[in-house]
Amino acid sequence: MKRVFSALRAALIVLAVLGLAGCSEIPEAPLLLKPDETYEKEPVGGYEFRDSDSIYDGAGGIVTMYLTVGKGSAAENAAHTWEEVNAHPVSWYEDRGIEPYSCDALLQVGDEVGPLAGEFGYGELTANATVRLRGKGASEHPQKSYRIEIKSGRGNWENMKVVALNKHFADPLRYRNKLAYDLMADIPEMFSARTWFVHLYVKDRSEGEDGLFVDYGLYTAVEPINKKYFRNRELDAGGNLYKAENFDWRPHSDILMPATSVEFDQKAFEELLEIKGDVDHTKLLNMLAAIDDETIPIADTVRKYFDRDNLYYWMAFHILMGNRDIETGNYYLYSPQGDDRFYFISWDNDKLLPETYEKLRDGNWSAAWNHGIFTFISGRLYERMLKDDTCRNALSAAVDDMRESYLTDEAISEKAEAYRGLIKDIVFSRPDSVYERVSASSFDILTEALTAEVESNYEAFKRSLSEPWPFNILEPETKDGRITFGWEEAYLYGGSPVYTVKLAETPNFETCIFSRSGYESTEYSRAMLPAGQYFLYVSADDGNGYSQEASQYYITETDQTVFGTLCFYVLEDGTLAVNEYYEE
Repeated sequence: MKRVFSALRAALIVLAVLGLAGCSEIPEAPLLLKPDETYEKEPVGGYEFRDSDSIYDGAGGIVTMYLTVGKGSAAENAAHTWEEVNAHPVSWYEDRGIEPYSCDALLQVGDEVGPLAGEFGYGELTANATVRLRGKGASEHPQKSYRIEIKSGRGNWENMKVVALNKHFADPLRYRNKLAYDLMADIPEMFSARTWFVHLYVKDRSEGEDGLFVDYGLYTAVEPINKKYFRNRELDAGGNLYKAENFDWRPHSDILMPATSVEFDQKAFEELLEIKGDVDHTKLLNMLAAIDDETIPIADTVRKYFDRDNLYYWMAFHILMGNRDIETGNYYLYSPQGDDRFYFISWDNDKLLPETYEKLRDGNWSAAWNHGIFTFISGRLYERMLKDDTCRNALSAAVDDMRESYLTDEAISEKAEAYRGLIKDIVFSRPDSVYERVSASSFDILTEALTAEVESNYEAFKRSLSEPWPFNILEPETKDGRITFGWEEAYLYGGSPVYTVKLAETPNFETCIFSRSGYESTEYSRAMLPAGQYFLYVSADDGNGYSQEASQYYITETDQTVFGTLCFYVLEDGTLAVNEYYEE
């Protein structure tokens, strides 16, 4: 009864107030529904996960870091000297099944004079972090890359507990990884990572010495892809996250299986996909099974298991940037909880735009099978996509938009010129100058050539849509006094190719034992050849001016690369020996 009475009393009060208002008009309420409103629901999965634009504000310039290192506690695996930390590559630890050695570290951030008030580590006197090597390949080089892990309760740097310092020893520009991430940050369909140039100084107090800080040169700090990465973007941090390692998008059902299976071998699993998130692999296994099932249209599988914009723009980015180091690794796959779709997040991009450097280094450049769509065709997912009209058209549209809107000459040159001004003096001072792969003038040439490389890659992509696909020459066989040469049939979208075949005793093919164009077979047989060295060249042609050389190549004594060529020997006893160089 109290509720009824209270409601009636409230109504009477309202009426009384309105009556006292006299001629005042009641404001009209805004229209929320239309008279013909429908009640359709947004389909499940209609939302999109996207990177945060605002998180990249403020990352720039050069950060100066001071790292004071010494022996820590055995409980943290940090009871090692700085010399011990740097003594062995990561592969040495993997062979022994142990964690890489760490040591204690005091990380401080400042300027070239010293630590600055208000910056991380200022005024601290004890270790606030541990440090160890990072990167299996990077640890093989004389200049190392490091993983600094800030201890619990000691705060964060740039809202991160892990600081990954990358030396990019193999990059003559030392900024290609940062260039990639800074470009990605402006592309709505892609995920990026925050990056900073870092000038690192290290003081080793492992044995109690009180020496000076040693200049370790230029590094790039890259935001790790971990749970903190997603929390910083207000995204789900509890989903699936995998780091691709030699992954070809095939089911591998003897290796990739539920973690609950009695046959599950995590080490074998992680040789293909390193597990960084949820250990329920159901979505991953369902997605791989669908990719491998040719009764399911690949466009349907892409629609169900991937964010299409993210997938196509990720592929388009690396095609235009000429990144041949992306097909089977150097990326993460992320799938949030409650969504079947996977998203691509790039990692380790320091080998993109390599063409001008490779030409400067040895005068050679790669064959057509390293450009355009052929960047991706080895993986089962990409192979099926690139044979499908819907997927090819979507990728082509993404490449066009990427070139027109994001990877423009202006965007690339503006960033590259800014980096050159920031870091060139450090790169060409000790210690980095000792290991720098190019001269200061060549450094400038490489910077200025970046935009031309992107345009060259764009043109190569357009050609690749019409070119036959890469194929292999098979090992020659002998039988009954004859020798038979064979090669795989080259796939040609919408048709069948013909072949150009040459056989010679020299790699320049000036004088041929056999030469024919328009050859329709994938086999050539002839009488046995005398003992000696021979060269077989095969290319596939579409009949309209587009061709593709076989994946084998031969390196001459003058260090020139002859593409599409298999070198073999006929021995005195009539047996054969093949000199094999294959596409990597």
